[in-house]
Amino acid sequence: MKNFINISDHSSNDLRAIIDEAKVRKLNRKNLNKSALDDDKPFEGKSMAMIFEKPSTRTRMSFDIAVKQLGGSSIILNPDGIHYGKGEETLKDTAKVLSEYVDIVMLRTSSHKNLEEFGKHLEIPIINGLSDIGHPCQIMSDILTYEEENGTIENKIVAWLGDGNNNMSNSLIEAAGKFKFNLRIAC
Repeated sequence: MKNFINISDHSSNDLRAIIDEAKVRKLNRKNLNKSALDDDKPFEGKSMAMIFEKPSTRTRMSFDIAVKQLGGSSIILNPDGIHYGKGEETLKDTAKVLSEYVDIVMLRTSSHKNLEEFGKHLEIPIINGLSDIGHPCQIMSDILTYEEENGTIENKIVAWLGDGNNNMSNSLIEAAGKFKFNLRIAC
């Protein structure tokens, strides 16, 4: 899997595999300290750059701790502290530089267009930590949480009450088709 920008970009089987692996990893961590490494350390020797155009305590903590639990390291970049399409350096230039130094990028942005443009020029994977169009990691986390408590989400009814055209509702719509649950939206 190169990038994780939209849920709709991936097959139902790939998405199901992500959820199922997350369940196993979480179960295997049950008696470990929060900062303990997973036994298999699949991210050992790898690093992730995280760029936060939009700040978030939960997103920052969850990605930072997760990459460390998987055996890797993280670097948090403030868009104001790097060129990131400013001055003489384009988004493409910044993407090329990051591709030389890290193994993966997580971007939390106000502009889905920037996310796609940045991802187009990276030679490494990019994860959508949030954009104005989608919030795929949050929805995947919500599905994991639902299934831990209630079993499979397939054929269940999920209700969304709120804005009908935002990142959460957009990603829920994509997930409903992939995970085969019935989505009811009230806005």
